[in-house]
Amino acid sequence: MGSIEKLTLYSLILLLIWGNMVSGLGHGLACPDWPLCFGQFFPEINFPIFMEHGHRVLGLIVSVFFFFLAKDRLRKYVGKQKILPFFAGFLLLIQIVLGGLVVIFQLETNLTTFHFSNAIAIFLLIYTMCKYPSSDSLKAAKFFTLKSSKYIFFFVIIYIQLILGAYVRHSNAGLACPDFPTCLGFWLPPYLSKTVFLHLMHRVWGFVILFYAVFLLLYTYKSKIYDQFKRVRNLLLLILVQIALGIYVVVSKLAFSMTAIHLFVALMIIMIALDAIFAISFVNIPVPEPSSRILSSLFILSLRICK
Repeated sequence: MGSIEKLTLYSLILLLIWGNMVSGLGHGLACPDWPLCFGQFFPEINFPIFMEHGHRVLGLIVSVFFFFLAKDRLRKYVGKQKILPFFAGFLLLIQIVLGGLVVIFQLETNLTTFHFSNAIAIFLLIYTMCKYPSSDSLKAAKFFTLKSSKYIFFFVIIYIQLILGAYVRHSNAGLACPDFPTCLGFWLPPYLSKTVFLHLMHRVWGFVILFYAVFLLLYTYKSKIYDQFKRVRNLLLLILVQIALGIYVVVSKLAFSMTAIHLFVALMIIMIALDAIFAISFVNIPVPEPSSRILSSLFILSLRICK
């Protein structure tokens, strides 16, 4: 990837993690107005304002990087391929409006969940644009085939889990079940409130993803699709790490550093799941793997930020 690709993708990942920390620390309304903060672009700074206003400023920086990335892709892509940067730009505009509405409506749960879900969609579109910089690299794509359906389904259930996790968080259901593996001391609590139900659904869906990953691993091995086998193996390992992190998030009573790392691993999982679709959908075009150096450096960065 070139400089603008790295700047856009890395800053966007940082923005997602930063937003997660703002929410975890309860600083989402440190600036009660929008788009300014207490009517100023440079308000008097304390830590809560630094976190919330810093998130907005970083969002502005990401938007600038995206502008140059989209400009380059519009020049290189042809025909329907141009839809990709246009659609990403459209979602980015929606994201800016949603950010304002989230503040205006005092962190309303549905809005904050939609805000996060849209951010993930933008992240995936930008990731695709960074991986495939030229027209030729997109020409051979054949999505929605029988071969790709298993991986598309896998990607969809992972995306659903991300949305469900965001809804759990913004519904204050993260500690509705404060113990593990039971919930309130029961395998199935006798009374299921909304928050308990949401929390349990998030747990159960995680294991649905785990079992499907095992199925895909066996399928790719039996079918001798060894490149995909390696991807699914890596996914399975990350899913196990993610489940362990999820348990620790509960045990640590939602320590904001752990929730940020939990999100980062989720981003890695959905990136590799998208790569698995690309590997099946692109004919005779190599699918670049996420650089291990890139992922490890981002992981170390996230640990330092979360201290």
